[in-house]
Amino acid sequence: MERPEIAARPCLNSMPYRALVFARLHSDEMKVPLYWVAGVADGPWSATNSLKKAVGAHGATCFYCSATLAKDTATIDHVEGQTGDAANAIQNLVLACKPCNAKKGHSPIDAFKPDAGREWLQALHAQVEERLRKLG
Repeated sequence: MERPEIAARPCLNSMPYRALVFARLHSDEMKVPLYWVAGVADGPWSATNSLKKAVGAHGATCFYCSATLAKDTATIDHVEGQTGDAANAIQNLVLACKPCNAKKGHSPIDAFKPDAGREWLQALHAQVEERLRKLG
């Protein structure tokens, strides 16, 4: 069986995603990963809250337009929508400016911005391939 810290890591390697460190699975709902944020006291937090904390500590750029984000301008976009168990998985969350998140709405990422869709899918694909290699 795969270790949760491998399965629950972000697929994107830029900041602030790489500031997230898997802490443990939530004790009440053994499916929900919690994360520490490098340089931030307290925690651990859910994927959504850890990304918000990471933006405050490390800054970020919009995944779609590369605009600089501040804590008050950052939103979290669900790349593949908000249904199912994987909706709030760290691999399904990207940081976006408010205009991009509003414009994307419920559109598929590749319909909204093909280059961003390609980047996200390639990062996710690389993570899946790595995990498959480790399984043998």
